[in-house]
Parts: sequence; structure tokens; C-alpha cells
Amino acid sequence: MTITLQGCAQCGARQYPPRALCRACLADALRPVEETGEGRLIVSAIVHRSLEPGFAGDLPLRIGTVHLDCGLRIIAFVDAGLVDGQSVRLRQEAGAVALWHAGALEAGV
Repeated sequence: MTITLQGCAQCGARQYPPRALCRACLADALRPVEETGEGRLIVSAIVHRSLEPGFAGDLPLRIGTVHLDCGLRIIAFVDAGLVDGQSVRLRQEAGAVALWHAGALEAGV
């Protein structure tokens, strides 16, 4: 399984969310690139209250920062049982552009 990020054809930098210009060199030669989505859960926290009605029924939610192997850091929902510092793989919620989920990185997968 892979995730799609934006990559710069000029300098090779990866970025998310998508932008009009590269965050590193300001080139406009951007294209979609596939990445493994593998990284490390840096830190996580529990959200007990949300002003977003769509999340009210799912509280409490666990969110965290994932440092991807390609160098990006992405905020994601964190699956139960993961611990800070653990290797994880990101996945995108089907049909959603901006909802990331971090799950355990299984050996050999």
C-alpha cells in the first residue's frame, strides 16, 4: 500500500498538503509521487472535546505526529495500541483527501 504526496521534479522535495510551489526551491514543477507511508509515531495525544460536529460521536480521539521516512511530518489519527516511538504506516481514509490514519507497521509487510 502506498500514499500519494506532492513531489518537486526540480529538487526532489516531498510536501503535504499540496501547494502551488515547492516549499524548498519555489519551483512550480510539482507532480504526484507515491511513497510507502512508513515512518515513526513521534508523539500522540487524546482529544476529549471537538468543535467539529462530525467527530462528536467518535470522542475521545487519539491523534499524533508521524515523521515519515521521506522526511515529512503529518498529523494523523492513531490506531489503538500504538505507542510513541513505534514504527507505523499511514493510510488515507477512503474518499477523504485530508484524513490520515496511522497503524502498526507489520514485519515483512
